[in-house]
Amino acid sequence: MCPFIEKNYEEIKRKYTLTSPQELLKEANIDLLMMPLIDNTGGFTIANNRYSTVVVNSDWDEHYLDFVILHEFSHLVLHGGSSTPYYRRIGAGRFVPKIENEANELAMKLLLDMHDPEEIKRLTKSQLIYYLGIDEDLLRYIPKFDN
Repeated sequence: MCPFIEKNYEEIKRKYTLTSPQELLKEANIDLLMMPLIDNTGGFTIANNRYSTVVVNSDWDEHYLDFVILHEFSHLVLHGGSSTPYYRRIGAGRFVPKIENEANELAMKLLLDMHDPEEIKRLTKSQLIYYLGIDEDLLRYIPKFDN
């Protein structure tokens, strides 16, 4: 994990109780809105300097939405609410993969912390995909650990 993400991760752990994505948003005073979105959109964030809302696709699987919520929370923490549509709109698309990877990495670390560490240790990375309810594409964001 890069120092930028590690620093933010440690700060989040000190500041919040990592029990569930929904509880994390409540503690951080971020609203959660669930609504139907187009099929390939899991969620997005609406933010200004006083108020933030994470919007997630209510048609998606509940377990996968845990990751989506944490991904959007990670954008708020790491990128001040800037998002991929913002970077595409201003013509700075080269930042899109970087900020998405950073948000995925932090979200995965937070999601793993919200589960029983002993259970996590017993599972292979492939089993973790099913346990966490996430896509195989996110396998690369699961940190290395012994099992």
